[in-house]
Amino acid sequence: MRDLSPDFATACQAGDIYPALLVYLDFLDDPLRCWTGLGPLEWAGHTYLGFGNLGEVPPVEEYSDIRAGVLNLGLTGVPNHALSGVSDLVFKKRTAEIHLAMFAGGDSPELIGVELLLRGTMDTLKLKRGPSTSSFELALANELARLRDSWGLLYTDPHQRQLYPDDTSLRFVQSFQDLTIKF
Repeated sequence: MRDLSPDFATACQAGDIYPALLVYLDFLDDPLRCWTGLGPLEWAGHTYLGFGNLGEVPPVEEYSDIRAGVLNLGLTGVPNHALSGVSDLVFKKRTAEIHLAMFAGGDSPELIGVELLLRGTMDTLKLKRGPSTSSFELALANELARLRDSWGLLYTDPHQRQLYPDDTSLRFVQSFQDLTIKF
């Protein structure tokens, strides 16, 4: 069970409220921010594009044990002419976030709270082309999936200094590897 921030819990008790999802995908040259409502939404200094019913965000699963989970985002109704640069997108292992937003009811809904649901990385992108429109499915891996990935670093002094320039703790590793100990 996730703990809600006190501000968000208070906002959830404010009479008529309406939930929405905010999605952030950190594509290399052009990050995408969208939400499940209509029209643009300003939050945290950024503009989120309203995708309405075109976007599909399945339920975010939470586990009682520690495991790497995957969530598949969907986007339907994309005109084929808008797909010219999709093969050039750089997305693998880049940041993705999904937030739950709450709006107060009334004639002009007001954003009253936002809570992080999922932070992870983008993994695979599947494209399904139709006659005039296409759909996407983008797999997001939660933060624990990063633990399965190799960093490409070894426990050597040069690699340690790449991460921490002033750390000299591994300076003798090479001499120990070449050392012959006689019993």
